[in-house]
Amino acid sequence: KGEIVTAEYSLTFGLSDKHKSIMLKKNDHVMLYLQEDEEGNIENAYVAEIARDRHLIVLVSAFLFFLVLIGGMKGLKAIITLILTAFAIITILIPAILRGADPVILSIAVCIFIIGITLLIIGGFNRKTLSAIIGTAGGVLIAGLTAAIIGNLAKITGFSADESQMLLYIPQGIEFDFRGLLFAAILIGTMGATMDVGMTIASAMHEIKINCKDIKSADLIKAGMNVGRDAMATMANTLILAYTGGSLQLMLLLMAYSTPFSNIINWDVVAS
Repeated sequence: KGEIVTAEYSLTFGLSDKHKSIMLKKNDHVMLYLQEDEEGNIENAYVAEIARDRHLIVLVSAFLFFLVLIGGMKGLKAIITLILTAFAIITILIPAILRGADPVILSIAVCIFIIGITLLIIGGFNRKTLSAIIGTAGGVLIAGLTAAIIGNLAKITGFSADESQMLLYIPQGIEFDFRGLLFAAILIGTMGATMDVGMTIASAMHEIKINCKDIKSADLIKAGMNVGRDAMATMANTLILAYTGGSLQLMLLLMAYSTPFSNIINWDVVAS
């Protein structure tokens, strides 16, 4: 702080002249990589990245503000559950896996804990919430079991992502169960969608019941199945579109090189 240094800045963020240049101007914020000598004097400085934290903080703050503005107490509860979810993943799940814990068993336990805490805070302790918890936990367990069975039959390695291969060289020197890590990721990814559907159906049934107290159980179950079918139809699209959005560049590459579908479907990364 208070020093002026001359830093090198490479404009190469891509390979083509059209996309590689991000020009800097006065008052732009950047992250610097500093090389210092033994006395702490700066020998060289490089612009490592554009500083984006301020913009992300504004975005997150706006998200939280509107969550409370529109959702009221429910929105505030949603923020609390978000914090608890992040806390469980960052302080329990990831450190335990880095200590060598079984990723599948651990992720199941953490997911059920997050499901229970989240839905109890949002919905309170009642039949509606208990129904959503049972449905969501059941959905996550079925998804995990399905992933494990098909993953073993298809001999999924868990090495398809570059990050998985990089884990071989972390300083802790842990021998990970990479297939287990993949299944754990599937469980965590499934949890959000199943919580959404589980609470949506349970809440809809609760509203029908309190506004039509004479409704028969058979009719209530029928109504729940109809709501579930509608939610299932849109959720299937939601999940497919989410994966498509995350894999758009890969899909462009495959189309550009006219890669046969028989090749694509057998790749470990696609199967994963």
